[in-house]
Amino acid sequence: MTQDDVHNPLSDEDFLNTISSRLTDKEKCVKETLERAKSVYVPCGRDRVAKMIVSHFVTMMLAKRAGRRDDGRVLFVTGESGAGKTTLVDRLLSETTALAPVQTSYGIINPVISLTLMGPSTLKFLGLNMLQQAGYKITRKYEQGEVWDILPEQLHLRKVLVVHLDETQHILKLTESDRERDAVRKALKGVMNYKPWPVSFFMSGLPGITSLAKLDEQIERRARHLALPDVQLPEERVLILKIIRAMCEAAGLEANNVLESDLPERIAHAARYRYGRIAQVILAAIEQAAYRSSSALTRDHFAYAYIEHSQARGHDEMNPFLVDEWERLDPGLFMIEDD
Repeated sequence: MTQDDVHNPLSDEDFLNTISSRLTDKEKCVKETLERAKSVYVPCGRDRVAKMIVSHFVTMMLAKRAGRRDDGRVLFVTGESGAGKTTLVDRLLSETTALAPVQTSYGIINPVISLTLMGPSTLKFLGLNMLQQAGYKITRKYEQGEVWDILPEQLHLRKVLVVHLDETQHILKLTESDRERDAVRKALKGVMNYKPWPVSFFMSGLPGITSLAKLDEQIERRARHLALPDVQLPEERVLILKIIRAMCEAAGLEANNVLESDLPERIAHAARYRYGRIAQVILAAIEQAAYRSSSALTRDHFAYAYIEHSQARGHDEMNPFLVDEWERLDPGLFMIEDD
């Protein structure tokens, strides 16, 4: 038993099950309903485009020149907050057969590592996180230069082909000065150009992250781009209907009244017309229905959910699920501006 086991004898799942067992019967029922609804994913046109781009990206990444892979590449997946970038990339990576874990006689090799940047970080912090995700044990303090010197070789030893950086916009904080931009450029190129084992990147984040491609001409010409646009109405109304229908079926709720009304348009408006947020708005309404033991999803459930997730309590005129002229309201949640 390791020191970590002594301090944390329960696995994460066992611990969460212990906490969940303390819920009331009602709360457990709601939790199960939400879990069924959360498991739903409705593919759309952008999924087909994304799979094609990733397929092309991986094939090019693996193509050799004179018997060896010659360089690493970058795929930028961009979209506004709530566009569904993280979920899409996670699905793409899990469904791309070429990048699946490899079982060997001495263990499992993961050709992909993923990390989410939680806030502005230094290059040293970024490099150390990549090492840790790859399975390298940090046993002493390292200087920034040391980290990026050993990183390419350690990724090679662990056969890491792709590094997925989520919330990549936090790297932009490192590029405010010429010196910082040059440091980022050298760090990325050092990993991508390591001759024995070039590594490629999936970078997901806000649209501004594509400015990283401008740091260096090599990075720019090796980059591919997948932008996730907002949901367009009325063209994509059918997509919202599919999401509502699928999530309600999973949750055991009837949804005809919602599907046959203008609620899909109201949902899109409250979600700022972003794919990921649309699913979150529907999930929030399902939660309200589950707590009320309802058999069907209704407009009231969306109104209650909007109140809980915004500052619209006591401001019915700002609730897009309660007013007739909902289109005059700003898209998204109603939040009171600070003076």
